[in-house]
Amino acid sequence: MRQSKTTRVDESQTFAPVRLDPFSLPQRFRYDTGIDPRDGRPLGAAVVFLEAHVAHVCRYLPSGLPIDLQLPMTAFEGVAVRILPDRVGAHGETIPDGRVVIELLHRDPQLSLPLSVADDLDDVAADWKAWSRALALPMLLVESDGSWRAIETRLGAVTVGAPRPRRRRSVLAGRRPRFLTRRKVGVPPREPVVFDGYEIFGRD
Repeated sequence: MRQSKTTRVDESQTFAPVRLDPFSLPQRFRYDTGIDPRDGRPLGAAVVFLEAHVAHVCRYLPSGLPIDLQLPMTAFEGVAVRILPDRVGAHGETIPDGRVVIELLHRDPQLSLPLSVADDLDDVAADWKAWSRALALPMLLVESDGSWRAIETRLGAVTVGAPRPRRRRSVLAGRRPRFLTRRKVGVPPREPVVFDGYEIFGRD
């Protein structure tokens, strides 16, 4: 089952190489929240305490006031993968980035949390699936235009797929039930069996 939605990407956010272990929860880490788009001032780092069911985030608002947030996993759309866009050099040349980000995707891009930043696609694929299972969230793929689609759909810890056809449509529907195949067919005797005895009946 695939879905397609659009979310804004925070292009002011910078990513340092990081690879968190999805099998070592809870974890505490820091990440750069980018720059203020109004005056270009750095917003500083955010501190995250990540558990299997909730994320505690301590960061600063653009006004400079600290704020503590508790975000349950149901507040995130899923575990998303996206490729960082190319960078522009000092002389205007295009520098390909090539790094891939695994993040907890939120509708507000300021609340999305990076989990891994790497350039090894094998590591990215393994971590992507592991984080999806550890947090019971669907795997999402973010396109270059900001839209994303679900690779799989989850209902809690259960992966929801297309329903299977019922038995009456199965190729085995015409066969005998399994418990009947274990029963042997009876064989009648060659001669009738007569039991000798006294007949008891009432007479008028």
